[in-house]
Amino acid sequence: MRPSVMLVDDHTLVLEALAALLRPEFGVLGLFTDAAAALAAALRLHPDLLLLEVELPGRQGVDLVRQLRRSNSAVRCVFVTQRADPVRARECLAAGAWGYVLKDASPAELIAGLRTVAAGGVHVSPQIEALLARREASAPGRRHSLDLTERQQEVLARVAAGMAGKEIATDLGIALKTVEFHKCRISRQLGLNSTAAMTRYAIERGLVHERKRD
Repeated sequence: MRPSVMLVDDHTLVLEALAALLRPEFGVLGLFTDAAAALAAALRLHPDLLLLEVELPGRQGVDLVRQLRRSNSAVRCVFVTQRADPVRARECLAAGAWGYVLKDASPAELIAGLRTVAAGGVHVSPQIEALLARREASAPGRRHSLDLTERQQEVLARVAAGMAGKEIATDLGIALKTVEFHKCRISRQLGLNSTAAMTRYAIERGLVHERKRD
């Protein structure tokens, strides 16, 4: 079954172009220039993916993502944007987006990225990943636990304590897929590509000790 997708952008021409590109592989449920209408439709239609611009008329795209998360929506949001800004990209990913793709990306990158997200992964355009890495390298002191949400810190602490995914899910009272989602986001946000790396990071910042005192 093809993943379903909704598109939100302030330019009708962009929406039509994206829809034409995606229709061979995705079920396009709707095109929206209005963020409020898109939010209402997403909560009603439950698409697999929601593609949106960072700047939308009357509302920031990141606010729409946060509202979907507060509504416990399972839709996976992917920003398709002209904003090649690592600070904004980090904000969007931290808010719960599953992807951040630049509008100058190739059609092949966009489709491959959406496939990755539909399968449960995260995709960020290589240019943005490089900018994020450069930013971290120039200010290593900023890579600390406060980059993570409270829930991400809870998951990371339990990973470092040696707990398996199902154990973490039971301990926190959340679904296993939610645990995997947070682990994937932690890996992307901090560049931690293994359990060992996550464990070292958590130990260095005292998160494991905080877990042991619970």
